[in-house]
Amino acid sequence: MQREDLPAQCDVVVIGGGPAGSLAATFLSQKGYHVVLLDKEKHPRYRVGESIIPHFWKFCDLAGVSEKVKADGFIQKAGGTVIWNNVIRQVAFKDFGYSQPALHVERDRLDYILLEHARSQGAEVYEEVSATGVVLGDEGVKIICHREGDADSREISARFVIDASGQNAVIARQLGIRVIDTGFRFMSIWGYFDDSKYVAPDGHAHPFETLRETPPTTFVTSIGESGWSWHIPLRDNTSVGLVLPSEALKSVKGSQNGLQEFFLQTCEQTPYLNRLLEDASFVEGSLRVIRDYSYLPTQLAGPGYFLIGDAAAFVDPIFSVGVVLAMYGAYSSAWAVDRSLKNPKSAAHSQAVFSQQLRGRLDMARALALPKYESAPDASDRARSWVRFESGLEQELMFVVSSMTTRSENFAAIAEGGDGRPLSSDKFRVIDDIVF
Repeated sequence: MQREDLPAQCDVVVIGGGPAGSLAATFLSQKGYHVVLLDKEKHPRYRVGESIIPHFWKFCDLAGVSEKVKADGFIQKAGGTVIWNNVIRQVAFKDFGYSQPALHVERDRLDYILLEHARSQGAEVYEEVSATGVVLGDEGVKIICHREGDADSREISARFVIDASGQNAVIARQLGIRVIDTGFRFMSIWGYFDDSKYVAPDGHAHPFETLRETPPTTFVTSIGESGWSWHIPLRDNTSVGLVLPSEALKSVKGSQNGLQEFFLQTCEQTPYLNRLLEDASFVEGSLRVIRDYSYLPTQLAGPGYFLIGDAAAFVDPIFSVGVVLAMYGAYSSAWAVDRSLKNPKSAAHSQAVFSQQLRGRLDMARALALPKYESAPDASDRARSWVRFESGLEQELMFVVSSMTTRSENFAAIAEGGDGRPLSSDKFRVIDDIVF
């Protein structure tokens, strides 16, 4: 595809082809708008974030992509197993009214399915085209973009731009509206293993080859006072990651060999995780690391633009809510853009509604994930209002999940004044030990 194939103008430009961008482009294309989606990479491409909670089916259904996702054959997960402070707890989503399964996904495959669905719904998708900046205004925007291999940049004029560019955060970086979340001074280091055992809902460790016969749980275990690890069996291998305070890497040599030695040694020293990996082999070259990865926006929308997905904010991934938050942002930004294009006088109000709703959900996710919840009063109020908005079963699920990681005090802080349900549940079980 040549540079001249890029249109000079359209209704909406979406930056980024992850779950947030692809669904935003899908929703708006289905409403009849001329949508251009730009992604700097060629799909399929690698991304981490492989544990998907069942809430995401709602947005797949709305986009009409659920059957395509199901047809790909991702690993269905049966629930979660959490070992925190030597207590072993298990939970199943089906106990909270979810009939659709949670999944363990290869993100390159999931993201590719969602991107191609956006294309099938009428979005113009241009890969290997980077958005390098924007010119914003009340009467429209210009997106400056550059196609790989071309000498010159060019501009696309649009009425709105939705930034779903992930941690590149094109607009937030340009405007200086992204700040590091000091409540999460953590780093994440992860890689992949062949032939790892996994934990099933029966509390037993099973061999990798039985994944289809006996569905796995997502396995999480605490490390120290606030760190934790993940263990996510995929179709061909297992994703294993460590989330640790940033100072944990201060004494580690910055070379890849030094990081890999630290990673493998920590896995070997982490109870239960080491037993799951005792017969597994590390996939050489798979190690990755991100430092100080959590950040917050000072604003989520402005004249002509919306921020969604990781381009807006990122919190600790301990409860696997990132993809669902991205999809919610896609749906709500598409609603706001549609409303604004149909009635330009409503644009400011639509942006305010979008910002209030997305920020409330971000505040709620952050409150549940923080080791100790401390926040500004307005953030606490937003989080509290969204907890009250959720159904009784969903509130109970949040309580159970937070309790599994000893963070139920956080939920209690934002659930106070809710619908009167007691902060208790019998929908998780404590087991004595994992059977190897």
